[in-house]
Amino acid sequence: MKRVVLLATLGVAVLGLAGAALGAEERVLTKVGTVKKVDADASQIVVMVTREMTFTVTEATKIVQGEEAKKITDIKVDAKVTVEYTREGDTRTAKKITILPAEQ
Repeated sequence: MKRVVLLATLGVAVLGLAGAALGAEERVLTKVGTVKKVDADASQIVVMVTREMTFTVTEATKIVQGEEAKKITDIKVDAKVTVEYTREGDTRTAKKITILPAEQ
């Protein structure tokens, strides 16, 4: 009987850990909009989507224009961008920022 209880407890623990690992996966969201502000010192950009949204830019954030790697200082106000980000509470952390070609 002790063995059955021990195995059942172990099974529940393993399932709990597996569920926690799956739940810990980051959900990546995407927004497309126009840059309203770039603050390189604070490592943030503000993008107008349907409203202004602030994104934190980290060292791990990939910034590209086409295939070319860029820096936060290369992002200009009024540029159109796609931002892939994760959200934790009120903080949106950019994972990838793609500077889109200017419309002709």
